[in-house]
Amino acid sequence: MSSAARQLLVVVLLLAAVLGLFVAAESGQRQLAAASRSVERAAARERALGDVLQMLTQAESGQRGFILTGEQKYLVPYQDGTAKLSTSLRHLTEVFADAEPQERANVQQVARLSELKFAELKQSLDLYRTSGRAAAVALVRTDFGQQTMAQITDYASRARAAETADMLDASRSWRNDRWLSLGIMSGALFACVFLVLLLRRLVRRYMHSAQREAEEAAEREAQLERVVKRRTEDLTELSTQLQSVAEKERAALSRELHDELGGLLVAARMDLSWLEEKVSTSDAEVQAQFKRVHEALQAGVELKRRVVENLRPTLLDNLGLFPALRWQVSDSCGRVGLNFLERYPSEELDLSPEASIAIFRIVQEALTNILKHANARNVEVSIESQEKWLTITIRDDGVGLPLDRRRALRSHGLASMRHRAIGLGGQWRIIRRAERGTEIEVRLPLERIVRAAAPPH
Repeated sequence: MSSAARQLLVVVLLLAAVLGLFVAAESGQRQLAAASRSVERAAARERALGDVLQMLTQAESGQRGFILTGEQKYLVPYQDGTAKLSTSLRHLTEVFADAEPQERANVQQVARLSELKFAELKQSLDLYRTSGRAAAVALVRTDFGQQTMAQITDYASRARAAETADMLDASRSWRNDRWLSLGIMSGALFACVFLVLLLRRLVRRYMHSAQREAEEAAEREAQLERVVKRRTEDLTELSTQLQSVAEKERAALSRELHDELGGLLVAARMDLSWLEEKVSTSDAEVQAQFKRVHEALQAGVELKRRVVENLRPTLLDNLGLFPALRWQVSDSCGRVGLNFLERYPSEELDLSPEASIAIFRIVQEALTNILKHANARNVEVSIESQEKWLTITIRDDGVGLPLDRRRALRSHGLASMRHRAIGLGGQWRIIRRAERGTEIEVRLPLERIVRAAAPPH
């Protein structure tokens, strides 16, 4: 028999033993519950009988005290008993509803005689009121009410005796069943202990082999993680290199447009001005044509300047990061009428060229997303230098991220921002603001982005 089959057989036997334990425990519990119910039922019946007998005794004593003394306070137990009689007798009948026929008959006699007893007490009081105290006292001194009370006590004793006998029978039956359940549970317990020990031995063998397999799987997983990490680092390095090459190509294209196209447009404007002076005319149509050409050339110059600044901001190379960001925010928000708020450090930071262009592109891409998708009215751009980190925050009060946040995070603009931040060893996050809008936060380590000091000559 194989190891797996032996383990399965032991498990089946163990389950059978556990099931036997459960059945024995459940049987004992049911028997105990039945005995408890019998005791509770007997206690309830005893309490109901006691309440009725106590009510009768107190009512009779109070009635006699009133007849003998004439004080009204002695009638309180009698009056309370008269008010509660029907309720107490109804409760007494209900608790004995499932009793043996003879017990029910005894209880019915107690109820009937209790009503008769209260009628006798009332008759004595009526005699007191009509014939005076002497007649009532003479009646009390006779055995007028003793016979009824004796019968009530006799029937109540019979009912109590029957309940006591039932309770003793239930107790004896429970003791006998308890010993049987104890024997079954002991046998099942010994079987469980034996099977558990056997199963433990089999499981230890299985766990030893499973541990070897887990160690081998963990080693394979570690190798796979190392491969994935190495491939991710290669892809990150390649992407960073591609971004660097793209920035260099943009810079080269920006210089060519600035030098070549800018020169051509300036020359065309100068030639047009010279031609306008040489061909002096008062013809309004010709002058309007010259004006339209001047405006077209001026628009071309403005378009060239905007394209050049988008490709490679000259302010970034000439004045630094913060002036370039101020121009970018002002130009982007001014074209669509957005309100903007800017906060920068008081002094320009000496950042590396790679860090400066990365921060500029992050802000530029964030503003582009806001203009395209946010439907915002206000924009806030903040740069703060805190201890070892430079924090860049861009907030807006637009519509916020879409509900499908994963699809939004896969967009090329957000992916580019995230990659630029991670490429500089920083952190990037985007959140949907509670009040309204979106917030992008980038934290870059200063030691990675500050330009290294030049060695002394």
